[in-house]
Amino acid sequence: MSSNEATPASKSGRGVRSQTLERALDALQLLADGRQRTSKELAEELDLHRSIVYRILRTLEDYSLVARSADGRFRVGLGMTALAKSGIGDLEIEIVAVLQELSNVTSATAIFCARQRNDAVVLSSTRPLQSPASVAVRTGSRFPVDTSAPGLALLSLQPPSDEDVDEVALARQTGYVHTKGTPFVGLEAVASSVRMLDGQEASLSLLFPLGNGDVPLMVNELRTYSERLTSPADDWQL
Repeated sequence: MSSNEATPASKSGRGVRSQTLERALDALQLLADGRQRTSKELAEELDLHRSIVYRILRTLEDYSLVARSADGRFRVGLGMTALAKSGIGDLEIEIVAVLQELSNVTSATAIFCARQRNDAVVLSSTRPLQSPASVAVRTGSRFPVDTSAPGLALLSLQPPSDEDVDEVALARQTGYVHTKGTPFVGLEAVASSVRMLDGQEASLSLLFPLGNGDVPLMVNELRTYSERLTSPADDWQL
């Protein structure tokens, strides 16, 4: 099969897909961890011929989706940031404002995540202004969707399945997830699912040191601010 052929429906189980596009997205997925790589390193990780990977990278570079360092290593480009910001459009400023207010009210770090395949990806993160020692979470950080509070909250938005872990089933009943130490070592996390007005799925989470937070209070505030995010933007200001 050539690199430009589509993946047959019988093979993918999801209908026809573009194999070349899937390979390009797989390359971006690897670079999203923040580690720069050469075309040879990417080819080895993707199990593809180096010439195929190089053509993919050149195309992505033309669209500023990847950038090349002086030593020939590739990283995610600024074009990806532009695409990502278009996903939430004018709501970005409002989301950050809501997160900051939630952080200040709870003295915890607030993060807003979206799902990307098997990861919950941080789109926005804020720390309480009055607690400089609070944990910092980098935008773009990734957490396993099936073990982290942000990810489990995202999974609770999906239809019930026999493969659901107990935390997901419980989240559908209670409206939140509570984890300790996983994957945030030394931290507790509470998270709730958020379905935006345009149908996009996200999660809102609070992170705080183990045993250092009033969990019922955190959950109550989390619900309040999650509801604000699912309301029209004009109603976000209290």
